Amino acid sequence: MALTREEVDQLVAEAGSALQAIQNEFARDGVAHARVRFPRGFIRTASSLRANLPNLGSEVQRRNASYALMNLDTFRWLVVRTDLSGTALSMIVKEGISLLGALCEWLTKEATRGHASRRPYIARTQKLVGLGHITSELKDELDWVWNIRCNEHIHQVTSLEHEKYTRVDYNRAVNAYTELRDVLVAIYGRVGA
Repeated sequence: MALTREEVDQLVAEAGSALQAIQNEFARDGVAHARVRFPRGFIRTASSLRANLPNLGSEVQRRNASYALMNLDTFRWLVVRTDLSGTALSMIVKEGISLLGALCEWLTKEATRGHASRRPYIARTQKLVGLGHITSELKDELDWVWNIRCNEHIHQVTSLEHEKYTRVDYNRAVNAYTELRDVLVAIYGRVGA
């Protein structure tokens, strides 16, 4: 039977209090017996994530992509299950978008192999539009993800990133990656098929 809203609120309050008590006691010390068990079931398995990838690239690339997606699940947990805010949330979102950008980079490179795979990312997304694989709207979203991913190069960032990225941005990037992945699965098949 599903929990009531009141039961959920009580569990959230108890979990938050318990975590805060551990923090108050140990601060930033790495005390092994004060390590909290990460909730099981939220982070998907590498094999289940790999099974949903398009049949592109090498086995090593697909495995590494599935590991990156597991990392995204960890970020997503922080984004949806905590009240993280301010700069800390912004930087978690940025890192998530950067990982999504790396996955999109890999997929666009593999999907344009023999066409434009050695060209810059923006040229590859344009080539995918020209091949009829993606829409110009999806290209714009993928290019947006890439532009944020390029902010990983701190020496190139010209504006402060304090509270710049939001949960809305995170979901927007996830949607762009998911749409690209699904389009490429329709064209190249699924790894797990």
